[in-house]
Amino acid sequence: MRKNCFFVVLLMTLFVSGIKAQALADTSAAACLMNAVTGELIFDKNADARLPMASTTKIMTLITAIELSDPEELVTVPHEAVLEEGSSAYIEEGSSITMRELFYGLMLNSGNDAAVAIACHISGSEAAFAEEMNRKAREIGAADTHFMNANGLDEDGHYTTARDLAKITRYALGDPLFCEIVATRVHTTSFVRANGEPRSFDYINHNKLLGSLEGCIGVKTGYTKTDGRCLVSATDRDGTRFIAVTLNCPGDWEAHRELHEYAFANTRVVNAVKAGDCIKYAQSGGKYCRLVAETDFNVPVTGERGRNFELKTNLPPLIFMPLNANEKIGEIEIYDGDDRIGKVNVIAESDFMPGQVAVVRTNFWYLLLRIIKSILI
Repeated sequence: MRKNCFFVVLLMTLFVSGIKAQALADTSAAACLMNAVTGELIFDKNADARLPMASTTKIMTLITAIELSDPEELVTVPHEAVLEEGSSAYIEEGSSITMRELFYGLMLNSGNDAAVAIACHISGSEAAFAEEMNRKAREIGAADTHFMNANGLDEDGHYTTARDLAKITRYALGDPLFCEIVATRVHTTSFVRANGEPRSFDYINHNKLLGSLEGCIGVKTGYTKTDGRCLVSATDRDGTRFIAVTLNCPGDWEAHRELHEYAFANTRVVNAVKAGDCIKYAQSGGKYCRLVAETDFNVPVTGERGRNFELKTNLPPLIFMPLNANEKIGEIEIYDGDDRIGKVNVIAESDFMPGQVAVVRTNFWYLLLRIIKSILI
């Protein structure tokens, strides 16, 4: 009897969970929820439908600009920028401003003028910069995305998918400056006007989830009358990171809260690398120094996948002395199938200076434990 009751409860739980999953982002034209560590989609609704994305375009604008420029470069704001309609970073023609300040105006104020100023400074024109964005999209694997401009204003041929936008965001979140900017709620900016006078004011992030959704770290809002409300958000709780995307979703704030809570409720964390694990040894003159993982690497997983991950160590065969405690020696790369999902530094556990050079030796006990673990799970 108890066994039958158990199966009834299990079936009801799965049924309710299924209904809940189907109800997520129900007002959106397209949506998806991505495990940002592995790249796996946990939930999707029309995730491969090509749709306009409004100002969520600026996620690609920013990461492309970060990779093609120096944040401290001075930019002279061109005439084309101040003609741009829609949301503004309030920059002025002929004024001098750093690229970094334009980045904040681009993402916090969603400045269309900032987008054009960035594009013209880097590529000479917005159209030429859009081609750089398209090249980056292809590199990332966003095959169903095409950019016509840097700000997301309506234009034929300017589109993405929820899946591609999550891929782009996952890539962008790998850059520290990108993360810093999109997580900022208020930023005081300054520039020098064409007449030499300084000007300063605050940019305020439009993302209401910052500070109101546990672990929210950004990313970008967007809206036009044609595209509707578009939103990309990301959360990180103790290294467990998710990305949610909705396109043309009237109730986007609540939809994203539900998506992220669903993600955390329906995943578990698997430890791929543990801080302090002795990966290899440095040997010299009959003495040894443990080479250990600097940090944990935890992976959120769903279902039965992801219990065991492949680790590839990148360490030199010889190390010249001396070795200092906590000095980086190399890296461990973590793979989920063919996909590299992260890396952890390998460091010297202690000071080590017995001779001029040390040979790196394999820790067979560590390898044996991993083999046993892979068999048992």
